[in-house]
Amino acid sequence: VIWDLEPDSVPDVADDADAIVAYVTDRVRPGSIVLLHAMYDSREASRAALPLILERLAADGYRFVTVSELLALR
Repeated sequence: VIWDLEPDSVPDVADDADAIVAYVTDRVRPGSIVLLHAMYDSREASRAALPLILERLAADGYRFVTVSELLALR
């Protein structure tokens, strides 16, 4: 299993919560796996972006599942 969106590794995006949100919501598709390195102290932008990403994707009809659940859907 590998992710298809990793905004933390995109230099123009990584340090701005709004840019992270836009990057993910513009590129996400059904089955996407988004990788954020929110556990590191330096990733404040990722932590700030996460609730906004979840809110927008939920509003767009996405639901959130574990990787095991995702694989079972395929």
